[in-house]
Amino acid sequence: MNSDMWKWTTVSTGLVKSPCEREPDWIEWSVKDSWYLNHGMYSSSFVLYKPVAGAADADSVLPIDHLTGSLSKVLEHFYPFTGRLIKPEKDKVARLFCNNAGALFTHKCFDGIVSDLMDVEQFQPNELISGLYDVHPAAEVFDASGLPTLIIQVTDFKCGTRCLSFSWSHAVADGVSGAHFLRSWAQIARGEPISLMPVHDRSLLAPRESSRVLDGGPCRFVNNVIKEPGAVEFTVPDEGLGYKTFHLSGRRINELKAEALRDSEVGGLSTANCIAAHLWRLITQARGHGSHEMTRFLTLVNCRPRLKDFPAGYFGNFVIPTVSVLTVGELLSNSLSHAATVIQKSVKELDEVAIRDNIDWSAASRIHPSTTGKKLFMPGDPRANLHTVGGSWLPSFPFYELDFGGEKPSLGVFNGFRMSAVSAGMYYAFPTRTYTNRKGDLSIILFGEKNMLGQIDEL
Repeated sequence: MNSDMWKWTTVSTGLVKSPCEREPDWIEWSVKDSWYLNHGMYSSSFVLYKPVAGAADADSVLPIDHLTGSLSKVLEHFYPFTGRLIKPEKDKVARLFCNNAGALFTHKCFDGIVSDLMDVEQFQPNELISGLYDVHPAAEVFDASGLPTLIIQVTDFKCGTRCLSFSWSHAVADGVSGAHFLRSWAQIARGEPISLMPVHDRSLLAPRESSRVLDGGPCRFVNNVIKEPGAVEFTVPDEGLGYKTFHLSGRRINELKAEALRDSEVGGLSTANCIAAHLWRLITQARGHGSHEMTRFLTLVNCRPRLKDFPAGYFGNFVIPTVSVLTVGELLSNSLSHAATVIQKSVKELDEVAIRDNIDWSAASRIHPSTTGKKLFMPGDPRANLHTVGGSWLPSFPFYELDFGGEKPSLGVFNGFRMSAVSAGMYYAFPTRTYTNRKGDLSIILFGEKNMLGQIDEL
């Protein structure tokens, strides 16, 4: 699918600012923000709105003026998304300057239909619709004005479909906070109050002044995978990397869960962990590792509800990975239930004690890879080899709630990050209605080695 043969036209581009002028200030990164600084990661997704029968154009479904007006209002409450990432020197860490410079908003037209640009059923992440095509977040030195923390692009297709894409700096916000922002934007666009106000106090993730971790005592992490401060250099593999999209119907999901529960000795297993176990086994088998080698599964856990009295509206990054470890032989010779149980146990062990230990350890061993020019990770970091599978579970991401006062989207798609080899084996599961228009179906985008992807035809 060659988009170069089609004509792109930029209708307008500008900055959307908060109507409330705050005193410019620098926001210090929490220990959970700083992990995302070395890759210039932007999280990107989009939704498609089909034209209403009899409508003159896409503006009748998703008016540009209404989008920018409601965006300005919501940015008053989510002001870090009007700021800039500042990195004036190669060996410096990017910083967040909240100066109300504005979110970047671009409106483009594509002289073709949706299928001329992308196959939504076998989707490959596409920067042309993300707004990131002309932005360089991985540059060693940023432009003097800094990088926008939020980038919105509206793309109109010849068929009348309108695409709304949103990309934000992952150092500023994780997927939970990004979803919070999008829900709030849609609420304001519909004339409703924001149901959950954001909390911008990043000192909530400050390490304790004294703890067993900082005092050299034991640190309780899940499976003790990460044991001590330090750094190792990650070796990028020679084989090519790519993406592959899979679909799981609600029926297939129920079959996998029933299979896992059939042999379960622990009672209930979550849907997320049953699917995670299935993918862990498939990907590990496709990689062809020896039976005595170790394999790990990385589960990204939202920790906001796991701390007592922690605000649900915390805006920033507060996701901690739990790590499940088995030998390849143990994983593949035992049942799906066994792998799902191992994953579920590791997630359950991430309680308040483990979370606070993790924060303390992260602060004590804090390393900014952007200051070294190398991809550095801690000893035992599960991303440091190709024996790892990891999952981000996004079925609650509000793609189909994004009614800005007109119509709900016909399709929502996770558009990926600018990935590097460190993320090989990661998948992203999100709701889809591509095939049946039924709730409960999932799309899964898997990133990894092309030779591994070629071994997996279906889930």
